[in-house]
Amino acid sequence: MSNIIGGIFNFSDRLQMESLNQRQTRHSVIASNLANAETPGFRAIGYDFEEQLQSVAQINEPLPLKVTDPKHLRNAFAEADGTIKPDVFVRPTESVGEDGNTVDMDREMVELAQNQILYRSAVDFLNRKIGMIRYAINGGR
Repeated sequence: MSNIIGGIFNFSDRLQMESLNQRQTRHSVIASNLANAETPGFRAIGYDFEEQLQSVAQINEPLPLKVTDPKHLRNAFAEADGTIKPDVFVRPTESVGEDGNTVDMDREMVELAQNQILYRSAVDFLNRKIGMIRYAINGGR
């Protein structure tokens, strides 16, 4: 991304873009859980990134962090280049089916719907930003 394009989007915009990437990955994880709902012995997988993204959002540094390697850690959840490290885990559950499967279809569907709503709201936020930029480029027309 060039400096001109990179200067158009602020830190908040970049956080929204990162949340889109993470929500897309979460969607894939949930879809995998749903696809394996009938697979004997399958353990439902969880994907959590909100705490990590929030941690990056709360970094209150007046000057950017100077590092010698982009893999240096900014905090416990993020690398110096702003890349977050989500938690991928086997989801604990109280109910295990007779076949050893731990997928709860209702829970997965709720998480899928919530993820879709939050993804769509981030897309709408970024679309409004791009619309304002387009409006400015066109001289208010």
